[in-house]
This record gives sequence, structure tokens and C-alpha cells, in this order.
Amino acid sequence: MKAERKALSKVRTATQHLLLWCVLVSSLPGRIQGVNITSPGSLIRGSLGGEALLSVRYSSYSPDAPVIKWQLKRDDKPVTVVQSIGTEIIGNLRPEYRDRILVFENGTLLLHNLKLSDEGTYEVEISITDDIFTGEGSIELTVD
Repeated sequence: MKAERKALSKVRTATQHLLLWCVLVSSLPGRIQGVNITSPGSLIRGSLGGEALLSVRYSSYSPDAPVIKWQLKRDDKPVTVVQSIGTEIIGNLRPEYRDRILVFENGTLLLHNLKLSDEGTYEVEISITDDIFTGEGSIELTVD
């Protein structure tokens, strides 16, 4: 009985601390903002010469356009596939990706004319200037 009361007391204390933290955070000026990324699947199977849709969605409180960066992990070293502001690609694309990619407003990446070298883990990072936190996600692509 004494152990049960002690455990219940700890739960109440933890709940009170969590409630206090929530009150403090909600009373801060402005909102704590961040980008949240979701993906319907973490494994995409593509066919040589076909297309692969690396589908993600993000949510944010900011009306600003997102900076979207897709990278392919190769030998533990990520290689940038594309970087964009919204759908507008910025910088120079690597030759192996020219005329083969499209970035959608929701962060999704479409790869055309799949090659065996496209196989691997793709990491997406979406950031917005007004948001404090950057959203991150990853999708595994196989090419048969």
C-alpha cells in the first residue's frame, strides 16, 4: 500500500510538472514553431527507367516558402540531389540528376528515368525561416 501511494505521488508530481511546462510555453510571446514532416511510406520500389515518387508532406505555421533539401546517402556521406525554395530549384544540379527531377510544393521529390545508382536512402530536410525547428525525414528507394 505504501509503495502504491509513493508511485501515485510520483505520477502526480510528474503530471504537475508537465502541466506547468505547458502553461509556461503557451504563455510565451508568439508560438514555438517548427516544421513537421510526414511520409506515407519509408520504402519505395522503383523499376529501371521508370519513375519514383518520394512522397512527403510538411506542415508549418509560417506562410513563407520552405527550403527543401534532398540528399542521397552514399557510403555514410550524403550527396545533395536537389535544393529548392518551394518548387524553384536553387544552385546547380549534379549532372546525373539534370532533367530527371521535380520538386513539389509539399516537399515530394519525383525522380524520372531511374538508374541503378539512384538506389539508396534519401533524406529530406525542410526548413522555413520563421520556424525554430527544421523537419527531417528519410525514404529508402530500391531500383529493380
